[in-house]
Amino acid sequence: SKEPNPKDPPLPSPGQYHLALKKMAATIADAGHPTVVGLQEIENIEVLQDLVDEKAIKEQAYQPVLIEGADGRGIDVGYLVRGDAEILDVQQIDAPEGLTSRPPLVIKVKMPLPGGPVEVYVINNHFSSMSAGVEITEPRRTAQAKWNVHIIEDIIQKDDPDAMIAVMGDLNSFFDSKPVQTLRDAGLKHVLDFLPADQRYTYIFQGDSQVLDHILVTPNLYDLLQDVVILHVNADFPPPIPDDPSPIRKSDHDPIIAIFGQ
Repeated sequence: SKEPNPKDPPLPSPGQYHLALKKMAATIADAGHPTVVGLQEIENIEVLQDLVDEKAIKEQAYQPVLIEGADGRGIDVGYLVRGDAEILDVQQIDAPEGLTSRPPLVIKVKMPLPGGPVEVYVINNHFSSMSAGVEITEPRRTAQAKWNVHIIEDIIQKDDPDAMIAVMGDLNSFFDSKPVQTLRDAGLKHVLDFLPADQRYTYIFQGDSQVLDHILVTPNLYDLLQDVVILHVNADFPPPIPDDPSPIRKSDHDPIIAIFGQ
């Protein structure tokens, strides 16, 4: 194993590491083996390479994708792309200096759908934390959302005027926050609009259910949306039972599953 960056918290024991992989793989399997899995807080590509070899998902032949950023804690965004999909392009889009140490990671994927394959751009993000306070940190997250809008406009203007694009990730922003509204104002539609309001939560803080994780898509991709599921395997549960390999409480955030078809 590589030494962690930074060295606090310390490197997990082999048992702790492999248990974490089993819980992640079990979560992906419970989610129905999505074509594209977006992940945040991944240490390095080797972690994803170990993950795809886990028994629960190995038959799906997931392809790991990660480019190192400059985050001080050494955490990056990454993807697993199922083996029956084709990765057409991967780019880490560096933001203006100082905006984020976790640049958006953009992939272009040819995804198999029942009516035939479609090409989709996915922009994976991990916006800045609220830890210093919501109001004081929101302008930075709003600027990070605007940078995503810039990336979208660039794709549409330079590559494909009819591009299907998804912006996703841990945006550390509430459902009706300014960063999310910035993405809506750019023409994106939130997949959680598909669900009743009382079902929209991915995180619980001090008993208050909230949305911090998001998938917003261009209208042409939203037109293909068939179902949305929030896999409640984390937020509703207490701390995990030691040595439990199930998906329960691998994280404090619940994954969002968006299902598309033609």
